[in-house]
Amino acid sequence: MKHVNTTEMYFKVINCEEADELKEIINKYSPYYSNWRDYVNNVMLSNGLSYEKLGKICGFSKNTIKSWAKSNKVPKSRESFIKFGMGLRYNFQEINFILQRYGKYPKLYSKSLEDAICIYVISHYPKDENVNAYETYLNMKEKFLDVLKTKNKRRYLNDSKNKTIDVEQIIINMSDDEELFDFIRKNEVEFFNSYYKLIDYIESYVKAESVGGSYHSLVKDENLDKGFEKMISNLKNWGEVPNRNRLIALGIKLNMTGPEINQLLNYANMEKLCPKDKIECIILYVLANIDIANPYYQINHMSIATQYTENPEMKNKCERLLMELTGLRESEEIREDVEFYIKDALESLDMEDEENGILQLFLEG
Repeated sequence: MKHVNTTEMYFKVINCEEADELKEIINKYSPYYSNWRDYVNNVMLSNGLSYEKLGKICGFSKNTIKSWAKSNKVPKSRESFIKFGMGLRYNFQEINFILQRYGKYPKLYSKSLEDAICIYVISHYPKDENVNAYETYLNMKEKFLDVLKTKNKRRYLNDSKNKTIDVEQIIINMSDDEELFDFIRKNEVEFFNSYYKLIDYIESYVKAESVGGSYHSLVKDENLDKGFEKMISNLKNWGEVPNRNRLIALGIKLNMTGPEINQLLNYANMEKLCPKDKIECIILYVLANIDIANPYYQINHMSIATQYTENPEMKNKCERLLMELTGLRESEEIREDVEFYIKDALESLDMEDEENGILQLFLEG
């Protein structure tokens, strides 16, 4: 099948008027909705590896590899994808690819302490291929975290003085471990406060949506899975970014629109909603239909969230988005709940059990 531009697919999806049109698009572009099972099988075939050999190289059991290759079981953590990539001695771009495409996790972020160490290791793999790169990474991480003691050092950070791409290149070009240690020491405030923009962005919407203005009150008011509260707590205290699906689900629970969810993903170092992902294709369709049916919803919601953010950069970002929206849309349609539209779309689409299970995350938390 010939390459299809993502932008082209995006506009086809958001311009769908009926679920049947969306179904045709999903069926037409089904080869793009690839899965982990296919990827693992291709890795074994191209490298002449058995379940046992691939497991040994990457530090997983034979049965684990088999479950990936036969049952399409996906690794349960971001760390497992990193471990897999390091076992195969993937480069920076290759590990980012499997993290984002199959794990639904953010790519390696140079301003995150753990990711900075990871970037360093994959850019300086031990010359002896018998040396386990992942164990090297774990040992370095333990050493750094023990010395720097990151817990409870997170605090509000108005802005970062270093560009992410510049930090990446500095780490990639380092000559030894000591240079990495010195760099982290000199920039520890930034490393302790990674993802501060994402945290502030989420908090502003939590305050806008919840009467109590806290994560706990939001979870209680919306009857959400308590995992959402833990997820946000881990992000604030440890800089641990959640799985992409759960982050999008949080955006939906906070009644974010398409542009707002894309901004949420951007602050998490992730790509915007993508039509080449079957689940996200459906979400794009739903959000586009909400925008058409209720134009004022997007404007009013963003306006409320702008009032709550304490970060000047976040406020300016919301205000710029508001300027783009106001004047372009006029309507007095009544706001409908995002989840109503998703449920309606689900009833119209025949989804496989596994995919339907993922979609329930966005409906039930």
